[in-house]
This record gives sequence, structure tokens and C-alpha cells, in this order.
Amino acid sequence: MEILNLPTAEQFDEQILVLREIAGKMGLVDTISSWKDVQAIVRRGQAQKYFAAGDALVANYDSNPVIWDVIGINHDTPTDTARTYSLTIQARDCLQNVQFDAPEPTNPDTNRQQYGNNRYIHSAIKQWLNSDETSFTWVSQHEYDEAPTGAPYDGVGYLARLDPDLVEVIGAVDKQVAVATVDGGGQDTFSDKVFLLSRVEVYGGDEGTVTGESPYAYYANLAGAPTTDAIAGRIKLLSETTRYWWLRSPRVGYSQSPRGVVTSGAVVSSGARDTYGLAPACCII
Repeated sequence: MEILNLPTAEQFDEQILVLREIAGKMGLVDTISSWKDVQAIVRRGQAQKYFAAGDALVANYDSNPVIWDVIGINHDTPTDTARTYSLTIQARDCLQNVQFDAPEPTNPDTNRQQYGNNRYIHSAIKQWLNSDETSFTWVSQHEYDEAPTGAPYDGVGYLARLDPDLVEVIGAVDKQVAVATVDGGGQDTFSDKVFLLSRVEVYGGDEGTVTGESPYAYYANLAGAPTTDAIAGRIKLLSETTRYWWLRSPRVGYSQSPRGVVTSGAVVSSGARDTYGLAPACCII
């Protein structure tokens, strides 16, 4: 793992001065050479002295280096009550394409028959993101559920693809997600190591019940940025091409449509059976 600083030419001198100032105060910057070092800082409650929203770190995914942005510090609550602090990171760009959930031909809801189910706690993507299996095993979540087909569901679980040094320091956090009106509305709660972001966490505002949710600092900072910067901060690439990417929130008035982010950086919805980019988050605790 390494920390990346990616300044513009105009910012270079200023960042060098800032790094020297931090090094002088803390005396430990040069020792941050592993994810264990990052975890130790987080557990001491000192993450804000070392990191800020937008900082970049590197860890492998499928043996290829990937940039992970710090999007929040102590934003997420560890499920383990013995832990207090957290550092949330998200893939800067899409790691690959993935289906949110499969169509459910026996579901009495005709939209879910054709387009899949937008309830995140029942989704195939949620299961796969938290699997460390060398051959992913899908488990039905309700009576109409159907197994997803094709990549990545016919291969290795997400956590088994991720840098093992990073996997070792991430932990489960308590999360929430709105529930579509067809499912009774309200909110589901869950605890996971890896998760998709919600509409609120990326855009603010609300859709459905969003108690306990708020924008991550990285995305909240975009709200005050010039329009072009705010849009660019939500745009993600896949193979150097802009790509739609999944959120976990449903379009609450529909049964089949999770939310996502389009290539312009705006929020959108689409059928759960569709294949969009994957830009998940996790927390070092």
C-alpha cells in the first residue's frame, strides 16, 4: 500500500510545504507503509491528523493496482462495539461491470419478473461483495429469488479478489437503505464489510426513509465546488471510458429500479438486471 499525492503543477510546491509541516508535527508520515499502519492510526482516533477526504491510497484488486479515495473519517459506525473509529474508502473508478440482481420469473410483481429486484438486502451484488469464497455460492434471500448468471457470479467472491492486506484491516459497519413503497417503505438496516453507496451519501437530499444517512465528506465537499468540479467528482471510468455505476438505494416508487450514477455525474435509475460499473466502499476499523 502506498499513499498517492496527485497535485497539479500549481499545487505542487504548496503540497510539499504541507507534507513537511505534517511530518514535523507527527514525525511518522514516512512510516505509513502498510494497511496495518493505517489501521493503527484509525484505532488511535488520529485519522484526521493524517488523512482528509479526497486523499488517495493504493491497493490491488485482481492483482492490479487500484486507487482508493478517502471519502469519510469516523462517518461509519463499526458493528463491533469495541471499536469506535473508522476510515471509509471507495474505489476511485469502476472495478468491473456487475448485475445488481437477477430477474425473478415467479415473482407476482411483473416488473420484478422482467427486470429484477431493487431491494438491496436481497440483492446478489450485496452477497457477492461480502464473499471471500474462491467460488462464489449464491444463497436465495426470499421465495421468488433467482440466481444471477455470468460474471462475476460464476467466479471468485469480491473479498477473495481484493488485496489481502486491505481485507485484513476492514471491518463490518452498520448501514441503512431505503425500502421501496411496494415492499412497505421504511428502511432496512444491515451490517457489512463492503457496500455500495446510497443516494444520500453521494448527493444528499432524501428519497424514502433515510434516517441515519448523510453525505460522505468527500461528496459533501463537492456541493460547494464549481459545477464542473462537482460533476467530475461523481464521474467514474472503466477501461478509461466513463461508466454508469451502481448505488444501493432504490427508486422508491418502483420495484425493479435501483439508483445509479450516469456518465454525466447525475443520479439515474435502471433495471436491477442491467450491468453497471462497480465502485464499492469499505471501512478500516
